[in-house]
Amino acid sequence: MTASTHMAFGLLSAAGAFSLVPVPLHQDVSAVGGAILGSLLPDIDSPKSSIGRMLPFVSAPIERRWGHRTITHSLLALLALGLVMLPLFFYRASCFAALLIGYASHLLADCATKSGAPLFYPNPAVCVFPANDRYRIHTGSLVGEGLVMVLLLILLAVSMPVLRVGGIWRATRYLIASQRTAYADYREAASEAVLSFEGRWRASRRPVRGEVLILDATSERFLIVLEGRMLTVGEEGDILSDKSRVRETGRPIRLGSLRVRGKTFEEVLAQIPEGAFVSGRLEGDASVHLSGRKEVFQARHVCVRASGRTLELTFAPRSALARLSPGRQVDAGRVTALRAQVEGLASALQAMQFKRPPVHYLKLRALREELEARRRELAGLREPTVRFTGLLSLRIPGGIK
Repeated sequence: MTASTHMAFGLLSAAGAFSLVPVPLHQDVSAVGGAILGSLLPDIDSPKSSIGRMLPFVSAPIERRWGHRTITHSLLALLALGLVMLPLFFYRASCFAALLIGYASHLLADCATKSGAPLFYPNPAVCVFPANDRYRIHTGSLVGEGLVMVLLLILLAVSMPVLRVGGIWRATRYLIASQRTAYADYREAASEAVLSFEGRWRASRRPVRGEVLILDATSERFLIVLEGRMLTVGEEGDILSDKSRVRETGRPIRLGSLRVRGKTFEEVLAQIPEGAFVSGRLEGDASVHLSGRKEVFQARHVCVRASGRTLELTFAPRSALARLSPGRQVDAGRVTALRAQVEGLASALQAMQFKRPPVHYLKLRALREELEARRRELAGLREPTVRFTGLLSLRIPGGIK
């Protein structure tokens, strides 16, 4: 076969092999080059071949010693190439594999020609397929090899979408487009991923579709943000999906952390970047009461919870946090009791100051200290601001492309 046919078959063979594993051949220039070089390399035994003309000082001695289509067209040469290029495997395994696949494709293609190939050299037997000579190709023929070339180019064009989605298995999952197949793609994703879905709102049964960033996922549901709201997609989610597909964006997942020590909620919010999603736990210096817009609390996925002095965040959007106003949980009964204690202590102190004979100064000082402590406690209960301490993790997404 001609060099162009060998190159096309070598690329197609590498594309087929790489489609079985999640290795993007179309993005690996070295692997593509390795497949092309490997598909031409067996013809190094002829100075008239494409590679032989580029390396005449190598091809001419090989032809004089062994002749054309002998040792270089055998499995022995393929094994020798693998041993010689073994260091390449540890440097770039994809290029090493593509080189050997390209070389093997040349041998296989030559078996389909009239002359065949001596795969088991030095055994002189020639391997051919199919066995009937009428169905094998004559090298350089316009009808036979021309049709093969066209077929190879068509198959290469068809294989590109399969490679782009991540190989045969991912392509199959893409066609199925179920919740579980989408989750399998999400688990294998090495970069930021987005969810393309079609389905219906659980409450209204109205159709909905979109492509949104995935924050978290399980086999049962995806956690997403749609139109500024935290939602879940899946059997138990806000959206019942008919089709779900996961696509990698190629962008790295950006994470960050924020350590909080004695900060008000407004001060914490000022340190969170726009568009970020926040998870973690904050401990307040008093019981926390949440107030804000109702949609923050009414979603099926509650991203903000307050329990006692603890404020728990689970992928809470910064935009949602900006609509909240955490304050102290006021205990009306405690305020009333402290107010009565303050009034009683103030009256007792005033009476002791005018008592005759005078009260010992240590008793007066102890009463004043107790009165000040109760006043400070009462003022603290009336103060709405809570100061928080804790560690937050940030997820900072990129734009969807």
